[in-house]
Formats: sequence, C-alpha cells, structure tokens
Amino acid sequence: MHMIKSLHGGGVHSPPLRHAAPGFAFAPQAVLPSARTAWLAIAVACSQQRRFTSLRRALPKRYSPEEIAKVCQKRPLDVLSRCLEVIGRSFLWASSAVLCQEEELAAGLREALVELGPSFVKVGQMLSSRVDLLPPVYVAELKSLTNDVAAFSKEAAEDTLREAWDDEALAALAEVGGLPSEPTASASLGQVYRLDLEAFGLVAVKVQRPGIRSQITIDLFVLRLCAGFAQSFFKLNTDLTSLVDEYGRCLVDELDFELEAQRASAFQASLQSLDLASSCCTAEPVMELTTSTVLVTKWIHGERLEITAARDLGEAQRLQRVAMTAYLAMLLESGSLHGDPHFGNLLRAEDGRLAIIDWGLVAHISPTRRQHILRYVAHIVSGDYGAVPGDLVAMGFITESKHDAVREEIIATAISDVFRRLAAGGGAQQRISDVLPALRAVKVQSGNIGQIPADFVYILRAFSILEGHGLRLDPGYRIVDDCYPYFASWVMRAKSAEALPLVRACLYGPTGTVLKANKVMALLRGFVTYLKQVTRTASDGRSFKEDVRSFLARLKGAKVLQELVLKEAARTSEVLLHEVLLQAIPADGQRKKEDEAVLDGLQELSKAVVGDVAVALEDASTSTTSADSELGRLLRDVFDLPREEVLEILEVLWEARPLAWATQLRFTAYLLERIEQRFPSH
Repeated sequence: MHMIKSLHGGGVHSPPLRHAAPGFAFAPQAVLPSARTAWLAIAVACSQQRRFTSLRRALPKRYSPEEIAKVCQKRPLDVLSRCLEVIGRSFLWASSAVLCQEEELAAGLREALVELGPSFVKVGQMLSSRVDLLPPVYVAELKSLTNDVAAFSKEAAEDTLREAWDDEALAALAEVGGLPSEPTASASLGQVYRLDLEAFGLVAVKVQRPGIRSQITIDLFVLRLCAGFAQSFFKLNTDLTSLVDEYGRCLVDELDFELEAQRASAFQASLQSLDLASSCCTAEPVMELTTSTVLVTKWIHGERLEITAARDLGEAQRLQRVAMTAYLAMLLESGSLHGDPHFGNLLRAEDGRLAIIDWGLVAHISPTRRQHILRYVAHIVSGDYGAVPGDLVAMGFITESKHDAVREEIIATAISDVFRRLAAGGGAQQRISDVLPALRAVKVQSGNIGQIPADFVYILRAFSILEGHGLRLDPGYRIVDDCYPYFASWVMRAKSAEALPLVRACLYGPTGTVLKANKVMALLRGFVTYLKQVTRTASDGRSFKEDVRSFLARLKGAKVLQELVLKEAARTSEVLLHEVLLQAIPADGQRKKEDEAVLDGLQELSKAVVGDVAVALEDASTSTTSADSELGRLLRDVFDLPREEVLEILEVLWEARPLAWATQLRFTAYLLERIEQRFPSH
C-alpha cells in the first residue's frame, strides 16, 4: 500500500521539478531572441524585486478588497513588477508555440504556471482533470501540479516551524532528528513532511510557503483591477469583480491552516448525520501543533485514485460514486463544500473508504440557495428539463433584466434542450458542439441572458473537477447517473410537504400520474448503490445488526416516501382486485383509462425488476459481476452473511413489528378509500 500524505497536494513524493532559467527549459532559442531576452531580464528582475520586499506584517488575515487596496497602493513597484512578470512569462510561453512540439509546449505551460504561483497553479489543477477538453500530453503535465510543485528549502520550513511552535513542540521535533531532507509532497501553498512523533504517532506536517500571502495579495489586487475593465470591454452580464472577490475570499482563507483544521474537524463530525461515516473519512487534525502557518494531522495510509484505477478500475469507479454522493451531501445539507477535489485530495484509505483531505478551500452555501439547487438537481435527475429555466432564474444564472425572456416558450424550449443534451454525458467538446445550435437560438432571440453568480464559482469548479475524474475513468460517463445514490438518500430522509412534488417528478415524470418503470428502476439502482455506500466497512467496528436498525430508522422517518409508496400500493392493489372482479363477473363495471395505465406501468416495472434480479442472482452466485450490478454485489453480500448475522437481522425485524403494523393500517385505510371512490354509496 502506498503511503500518501493526508493534506493539500497529496500523493507519493517525486523529485522536485527541474528548473532552468524561465523560458529556456522549453522554448527554442530561435524564437524571437531579442524580445525573449528582454522579457527574461524583466521577469528575473521582478522576482528579485519581490524577494527584497516584505508585505507580511501589513497583510489582512481575511480577504478585504479595501485593506488589500490600501496595502498595494503603498507599494506600486511590487504591483508593477508582478504585472510585468505575468505578462512576460505569458509572452515567453506563447512565443514558443511557433516552433515547439506539443510535448515541449505542455511542459512549458506547467513550468509557467508553477513559476507564476498558486493563483495560476490552481487553474492548472482544475484543467488537469478535464481529459475531455485538453490533449493527453497537457493533462499528463498539468496533473503533476497536484502533488509535485517545486519544493522550497528545508531551512525555510524549519524557520517557519520555529516561529509557529512552542519550545515543547520544537523539542519533540528535535527528538526525531528534525525535518527530513526532502518533503513527502510539495504543493502550491505548502509542502508536507512525514514525522513519527512520540506523543502523537505518525503525522503529516504541512508547512506554508514563505512569502505566499504577499504574492496572493498582489495577484488579487491586479485581478480586481482587471475585472471591472474586462466586464465593460466585453459587455458581460456576469459581475467579474464579485467573482474575483469570491475567489479571493476562499484563497485567502486557504492560507489560514487553523481554519482548515477546524473545517476538517467539522466534516469528520458531520459524517454520521450525512450517512457518510462508513464510506468517507478525513485526516484528523492535531490541534495542539496546528497554527496559522503549520497544519498537523494524523497520517492516512492510502493511495491516490488514479493509482487505484490502474490496478482496479471498478473500485475507482465505486469511489467516484461515493465522492459524488459526499459532495452532493455537503452541497445540499451541510452547506460547506470541499472546493478542491483533484486526485491529490481524494484517496482510497486502507479500509476502503474515500479519504477527502485538504480543507483549505471550502465554499459556503446558504439554506435558500441549497433549496434552489436541490430543485434543480431533482429536475435534472427526473428529466424534467422544462422546469430548468425557472431553476436558473432562481439560482441567479439569468440576469434580472432577462427574467421575462426566459418565460417565452421559444427561449424556455431552447434552454431545456441545452440541458437535455448536457445531461447525455460524454466529453465536453462533443456536448458543446451538440448544444451550440440551441445556444445560438437563445442569443438570436434575446441576446446575452446568462451570468455566473459569484457564490457558484467554487461549486462549479468542484463538480467540474469531479466530472473530469469520471470521464477519465469512463469516456461515456454521465454525471447525472452518479446523482441518483444521493437523491435516493435524500428521498429516504424527505419529510416536508415541499419535497413531495420533487419526489413525485422522479417517480412519475414531470406531469405523469402513473409510475414510470425506467424512473423507478433508476431510483432503485441508485438506492441500492446508496445502501452499499452507507453499510459498514470491514474495519469500522459496526455490526450488520446496527446497519439494519439504522436503515429501518431512516425508513420510519421517510414520511414523503412512505406516503407515495403506500398510496401507489393501495391504488395498484385496488386496480388488481377490480381486474379479478371483472374476470369473475364480466358485467360488473368497466376498466377505466387509469386502470389501463396502472396495469401497463405495472407490467413494464415487473419486467424491469425481474430482469435486474435475474442478472443480480446470476452475479451473486458466480465470481463475475455485470456492469453496474450493485444489486448483484448486495445479494452476494447477503448470501455470504454468517448465521449469527442472519439471526441479528431477524431480531431487528422482530423489534420493528410496531412499524409494520402501523404501515399495514395506513395501507388498509388507503385501499378502502380507493374502493369507496370506485363504488360510491348512493
């Protein structure tokens, strides 16, 4: 098992990147030599200028555009030198495109992003997951940004520790011989060392890069200046300044390692309520040794998901589904979304759980916004694309002046078509070409109607990265399919009357009155996958008895689902009884249109269920497993249960007798109500 760090930029350490002078490591000398020499001189001078200028003591701990502006306006040379460095480095890379091979260009882009700092490295990390957008050579180069950024010196790391730790902690460090000569992993904001401290055991120590706060502060100031100009010049609806502010808030928060430790602890504490305790974990922070510039956590033994994929693709895809369920739960329930799910931060722990690490970048979602997103997810999952335009208005993706335009049939139809095609899955390049005609129709009719709300920046970033992982594992990946396990778990917990229309849409379709076999089966498969995710792992210490008791508790609380299932069961039973009556007494009444629809739906559903169960039973009785046969895996687990656990299940089911009796009484009441409606008394 590979030893993987449990903090930002995880992964097995590789030697630091080799760096020559900027530009010469990847660009041929023949390309614009005089211009290259001039820009190179400027870039080097800029770097040297910034080294001699310290902003640390004047910088705000939390993001404040006003405070950052005050600091930067007093240091115009720092701002100017940073602007020239970015322009010069960008020009050097662009000029190399004239003669360089694709491999050299990709390596040059990676080196340019590293040298320009974390604001640019994070863009590269996000792009590295999008195998559907970039050529493979670029993906391979940019992937190294998740765990193999050039390290800073051991001496600089020890200086930071001497500032951050008290004498007792430094004495514990001295007892183990100090820091290793090389870090375990190095990332954009810091680097990680693996230590075995007597009082705390095996830990990961993340040390912040010296001077990183100064560089990020200047970058954010420059970006904010450019945002207003770009919005006016390109006539964009999106408030670019607000986007920069949201980006800046999260990025500056990421520099506070104490805050990161608190977020990790909060996620660990929420796992039980989110039904994720058996499938997810995170690195436990060691608060006694954590400061704003040093983060210490327990060491996680595991491997990055691409390593898992290389040896067991099915296991990697399982963890991908777990990740989607976890991120939807964070987005829609806890309201605190881990914003940086690149492969360096998603690990397969030794016990098979998904370890989500590096909690520096977290997006916060308000309860109102969560409700809007939940409705949108429910409409996408149920295929109710006609409701999507209204969801976009509610979430703020349609500029206020264009709200009326969205209600026009031609615009609503075009937007619905866009999302129908996007939900079809596959790579972004293909999907973009598919939706262009519909997008053109919207623009011709109403102009530019869209915008990106500032609070969606990191939500879109996180799920874009997750979708990229899915496409890397399967070119035909559909993100909608991985929403079903979470939605099944939400259906299990839905209690309010407001949830009823959403659950109905997922089972009956947007306007249907009869169960749709394909929708029921999709939700059932998602539910089975969800059950597999929330049941115990081999080492979490829970018994199968506890799992069954927990599952029954969820059923008891699923008020909306109970209502729908019992009423549908009563309706179906009443229709079947009437059919028997018709066979016995042909003249007694006639079959209604609703009866025919119910019988047709029941027939389709029966065929689908029998087909799934047949495949699952075959899988469970053999050593092979069909694609997507989570039901087969579940049945195999049941078949393999020892006698003691079977007896435990029967004991729990016996304890649930009151719930069964209450359910039977409600079903009987609904059935009698249906019979009375068919044969009203006169």
